[in-house]
Amino acid sequence: MKRVFYLFNFIFLLTGLYSCYTPRYVYSPSAINVPVFTKKGDSKLAANYSFNLAGNTVNDSVPVKAKAHGYDLQAAWAFTNHWAVQANYSNRTERNTGDFTVFLRDSTVINYNRDLTEIGAGYFKVLNNKQAVVQIFAGIGVGKSAFTEEGRYQNNVFRNRYHTMNITKLFIQPAFTIRSKKNFAATFSSKNSLVFFSKISTNYSATELDNYKLDSLSYSPRLFWEPAIINTFGFKKLLGIQFEFQMGMAFLMSRRFVDYRAFNFSAGLLFDLPKLFAAGQHSSKN
Repeated sequence: MKRVFYLFNFIFLLTGLYSCYTPRYVYSPSAINVPVFTKKGDSKLAANYSFNLAGNTVNDSVPVKAKAHGYDLQAAWAFTNHWAVQANYSNRTERNTGDFTVFLRDSTVINYNRDLTEIGAGYFKVLNNKQAVVQIFAGIGVGKSAFTEEGRYQNNVFRNRYHTMNITKLFIQPAFTIRSKKNFAATFSSKNSLVFFSKISTNYSATELDNYKLDSLSYSPRLFWEPAIINTFGFKKLLGIQFEFQMGMAFLMSRRFVDYRAFNFSAGLLFDLPKLFAAGQHSSKN
């Protein structure tokens, strides 16, 4: 019985120690820009509020509010009946905390700031009497990701750390859209992002970089598969304005592991400026 008791406590101790691993997220997916174009001159201008899954925690009897939210600005324009360009800007503010347990008492609070600008070009084609659209975009993105942490560890020593880096992203983004005559469109997008991390500046020690999976970031790029479902709803009396929401995920496809956020939820308004101006001119004539 004693052996069973010791074995049980050993397993319990290992479980507690393992659960005290606090991730340092190096990547967070952004909202995907999927314009639903059918002809030359179509345009898109969108603003989305985006958020991720985050839960509040309590560290040393002090509640700490976790967060993962931001905004995405998107634009696109069809310069022919089959070719278009797009531009996107994403900004994120995030926070997560350490696992405060009886074993390691990790009271770390980690704050993040990220921004990313993307440009791309793509081809689109209308199918089935304008009820379906296929498209594929490709492009490049550049930005920065930084996080700082403060906390008191099991030896009761207060420490602060920082980690900043540049991000370069190459992406290819196929999508398939089903449209209805009632100003509704449902899209499945399958974005593939190759992310490079460079110009890293940090005061983490070599041991800490290894523990938090940060030591090999600049060795090779990481490939992420980012599928998303995007829905847009139009308004009969407000031509040129649509409500858009999307649910996206991210999956690391590379062998080298990093911690990253796996979800993105976005909602906002989409404007087609030529249709909006045409509707305004029509109403003024009446």
